Amino acid sequence: MKGILGIITLCMIILLSGEAYADEPIKITLANKLHETQFDGKWTFNAEWKGTSEVKMYDGDGSLVLRIAHMDGFFYILIDYLTDTTYHHIADMAIVCFDGFDTSTMADESDWCYTVSRESGNGHTLRGGSPLYQTSHFNLVKNHPDFVAYGGTSDESDRYVLTPHAAYEFRIPIEQIGFQDEYGFFIQVFDGNDVKTYPKEFSGKFPQKIPSPAKWGKLISPDHSISDWLKSISSK
Repeated sequence: MKGILGIITLCMIILLSGEAYADEPIKITLANKLHETQFDGKWTFNAEWKGTSEVKMYDGDGSLVLRIAHMDGFFYILIDYLTDTTYHHIADMAIVCFDGFDTSTMADESDWCYTVSRESGNGHTLRGGSPLYQTSHFNLVKNHPDFVAYGGTSDESDRYVLTPHAAYEFRIPIEQIGFQDEYGFFIQVFDGNDVKTYPKEFSGKFPQKIPSPAKWGKLISPDHSISDWLKSISSK
């Protein structure tokens, strides 16, 4: 356990249906078949992520694709890193962050990040509110019991590239972040020393910290299906 905490601390310190491109707000859709998802860090079958929003985050080089949707109170996220065909132990990982309420210049308790390393099914949860600049003002906290994350290698069933490459899958409980129709949103994916992010301006070389939530991009639900789902549950 101390070893895992040490790795996470180090990483913190150095840290639809249509298409979206570049740093445009990412649109999230409601899906209805994601209960079939197998969390193993890969496209397990070709239609596994069908019905999710597709975001070509680096369309110029075709390197990174995000698939995202929500269903039954969870965010479902696949980060498909098409050009990461080499494995770097510990140094290959993905981080997904949400700003659940008002955007602040320093990470506070409304800010949540979820991370998993490649070839691992042990994800971790970070919550803002730390006074430490060295950890980007995040603390390592206990995982929600329904949180799932898996980093792996996608190959022959992948919709984009059949050559084995890195992929990361998440199921994140929305109740932990808050049900709303717009979030601050940030992604950071590591391929050894190379870092790709949304928004792209924070991409570059290792090391990289998590930037201020005020500089994150946006995740929006244009049809208000996230808040409507909460209303439907509350009325029962």
